[in-house]
Amino acid sequence: MNITAIGPTDDRFGASPLEPEPQRQPVDDSLGNLVQRTGRHFGFVVGTFFVSLFGFLICLPVFVVGTALSWAVVGLFILVGALIVAGGFARFHRSLLANVGYDLHRPIYPVGAPGLRGRLRRLGHAQSWRDLLHVLLTFVISLVTFPLAVAWTAAGPGGLTYWFWSRYLPDQRQGLAHLLGFPGMLVDVATNTAIGAAFLVTTPYLLHGLVALHAGIAHGVLVDQKSELRQQVSDLTYSRAAAGDAELHTLRKLERDLHDGPQQRLVRLGMDITSAQRRLATDPNRANDILDEAFRQSQEALAEIRTLSRGIAPPILTEQGLRAAITALASRGTVPTTVDVTPAQLSEAAQNAAYFVIAESLANMEKHSGAQECSVEVRVRGAVVVLTVTDDGVGGAAVAKGHGLAGLVDRLSGVDGTLTVTSPQGGPTRVTATLPVSLSDA
Repeated sequence: MNITAIGPTDDRFGASPLEPEPQRQPVDDSLGNLVQRTGRHFGFVVGTFFVSLFGFLICLPVFVVGTALSWAVVGLFILVGALIVAGGFARFHRSLLANVGYDLHRPIYPVGAPGLRGRLRRLGHAQSWRDLLHVLLTFVISLVTFPLAVAWTAAGPGGLTYWFWSRYLPDQRQGLAHLLGFPGMLVDVATNTAIGAAFLVTTPYLLHGLVALHAGIAHGVLVDQKSELRQQVSDLTYSRAAAGDAELHTLRKLERDLHDGPQQRLVRLGMDITSAQRRLATDPNRANDILDEAFRQSQEALAEIRTLSRGIAPPILTEQGLRAAITALASRGTVPTTVDVTPAQLSEAAQNAAYFVIAESLANMEKHSGAQECSVEVRVRGAVVVLTVTDDGVGGAAVAKGHGLAGLVDRLSGVDGTLTVTSPQGGPTRVTATLPVSLSDA
């Protein structure tokens, strides 16, 4: 058995997905990135104005007509149309916000169903009305932010180039310097240049503030925090129940396997030893044969117990950590396996889940894949730990019921983890699990 243990590496990257919404991306303060970011912010403010203008011109008349005809069925369908259009503009505005670093939660909209009530389900969906309100509010805000952004952005270059284009102004003009009591061309040019420089320096901060204003309003209107919290509670309840079911299933399977396997062999082992003792004086050759068979039974029982122990967290996992446990786990197999583990901060439950995922993946590989090589990798990716087990076998692995990997999904759900299996016919097979980094230790 060849095991290669590769030393730890530090490849943390990416932003934590646990930031409060709207999520803001890290900022690079170099001059080139400042210019690019300012251009994106300006484009966002301008684009938002035209998007909200079109949304307002479409949604408001449709909404008014639908409300006026709401006494008839056709009016209700018109209102549904207004809500659908508003939802489209809200999704587009979310994409604009994502381009400038703000990622808003995307809600799930009700799907139409047969019958009148099913087709009008959106009228009872609070998020759809939030989308309509967002279109109206964004248009009102854009009436202020759009001209302010355009005027402020143009004032900087305009003031800095005043010395050039001022020659084309009327000769009797009275600029700001003249109004302040400082007549003269030189003072006029210097004053406008200084003002232009001030506008140019403050433009990035103004545009950033305008974008943050839009993001804050969008987050307040588009993100239904109560519904999101209810969904999180529901997901947590399901994941904990799934974890409990998975643990109960594992214990029952372990009990059944112990009864059907090692226990039966140990019973037979005791009977064989008793039989050998009775024959030892009268038929020593037969007694030796029985003892040889008893020894073989003991070896098979030991092998079965070692296999079943994969369903129980070993002491080495607690005492020496995940890397040592995985290395010991891989050493018991017959397929050459490389182990490459980056140290990761995981809760005890998540560490146990990680061990079981790798144990079951390796056991599944040994039984069914016909692989010649296998690799186990554990990597830290921002706020999650990614486990990957890859083999060059025949493929065909799945998480469907009846497969060895089926119970891992529920086990990972209990620690907010996920499982992905990619295993086309002919291979290779890649099992990928993600687990959250322990916040108390990260």
